[in-house]
Amino acid sequence: MIKIERIPPPPELTEDITKELREKYEQDGTSVWNKGYIKRDLLTMSSNKCSYCECLVNEESKYMEVEHFYPKNDYPDLVIEWSNLLPSCKRCNVNKLDYDPNVEPIINPCDIDPKEHLGMRLYRLIGKDNIGKNTIDILYLNEMERLVLPRFLIGNQTQDSLDDILNKITMYQQGVTNGTRNRNIIVNGFKNLLKQGMPDKEYAATVSTVLLNDCKYSECKDLLIQLNLWDDELIELEITLSNVKLETL
Repeated sequence: MIKIERIPPPPELTEDITKELREKYEQDGTSVWNKGYIKRDLLTMSSNKCSYCECLVNEESKYMEVEHFYPKNDYPDLVIEWSNLLPSCKRCNVNKLDYDPNVEPIINPCDIDPKEHLGMRLYRLIGKDNIGKNTIDILYLNEMERLVLPRFLIGNQTQDSLDDILNKITMYQQGVTNGTRNRNIIVNGFKNLLKQGMPDKEYAATVSTVLLNDCKYSECKDLLIQLNLWDDELIELEITLSNVKLETL
């Protein structure tokens, strides 16, 4: 889970339309939130990811559902309120059901930075406090097959890529390989690896955490600095990764 910046409501969701849809729901329980423009902008806001588990919700069997952070049955006045809507995969939405965060708080990633309450250990999320623990339990964020295994697979792939790039940098630094072509392969390959941990990527929290906590990342960075290949883009990528990664507990 990562921090999500809430964007303005869809232009179609005017005050009059919001009032009309809210009254419609209160009258007959119609699913007034299932509007194309609402789903469109929620997906834009989360880069097509579930706001809780970070899986891509435009993949087959992972279709997106409109999640009401404060449950619509208990808070009908918020049923179409933009600040109460989040994009969710079906798995997370079903697990959360009608849970009321006002009873025991959980993380709303648009309001709270998840890394304040969550850490990671062996691809499992760890609650740093009660809010983190509640969030993990309510959303079942350590489900082995659906979440922990995908985190492991992408983390293992990240480490394999890091090994390969470190080997290339070492050979370049030792003069075994040289020239513009090999230099570009190294620098662009390292940048592409870091980009896999950007906020718009699936399981960004996992990738950024694996990368920045691996000693081989530091080795790559030190060698690139020695070779005068650590540029402004790499600096910016590392800053973004640092803002996304979770503490290893």
